[in-house]
Amino acid sequence: MTTPPHHHDRPAEPGSLRCPECDQPARPVPPREWPLAGFAARPGASHLDGTALCPVYGPHGAQPAEPVGAPARLAIWQAVRQNWLAHPEWTVPDHVAWLDGEGYDTDPIDSDPAEVIDRWLTEHRRTARPTAPPTATEARVYVVAGGDMVAVFDNPDAAGAQRMVMEAAGLDTIASALTPGQWDIAREILRAEHPDLVISDARPDATGQTA
Repeated sequence: MTTPPHHHDRPAEPGSLRCPECDQPARPVPPREWPLAGFAARPGASHLDGTALCPVYGPHGAQPAEPVGAPARLAIWQAVRQNWLAHPEWTVPDHVAWLDGEGYDTDPIDSDPAEVIDRWLTEHRRTARPTAPPTATEARVYVVAGGDMVAVFDNPDAAGAQRMVMEAAGLDTIASALTPGQWDIAREILRAEHPDLVISDARPDATGQTA
């Protein structure tokens, strides 16, 4: 179970920010995970699920978007659905705790809020579209960075071996598992901010071994 966001994680006025690319709610809290730690500054905003805001392209390559203001907060049922989409593992008490922490007034709900939220969640699950089976494009990309080099692999064992080599050489290393799309964005940011960085892509289907 993922713990719901604490009070200090939320913006001063919940729901007042959104991602300009996907139009989903945002918060002025850095992403929980940032694959470019040590190479690029962690963004100051994230989606409600803790991921970085959608990328935008500019003169320096891809960068996470800056949040923009939204006119109003979500209704209670909308907030529950949004959190269910971002955190499908949350239980009814998780949702109730989140609503309380965000200052939502559940008194107008006709009956017990927990019972109503449970019915909403049941309906969300019943009407949700089936999840498509994983495809080849959803494979993970394993990235290991240390010193002036970033190595990319298509399996965790090879990435782990590379990390051991880097650490044996006295380098501080970081490792991340990304989707191919996330890696494409991260690579562009790295190239823009660190033009001398060596990027070695060991995946068999990589178009170029180094960049």
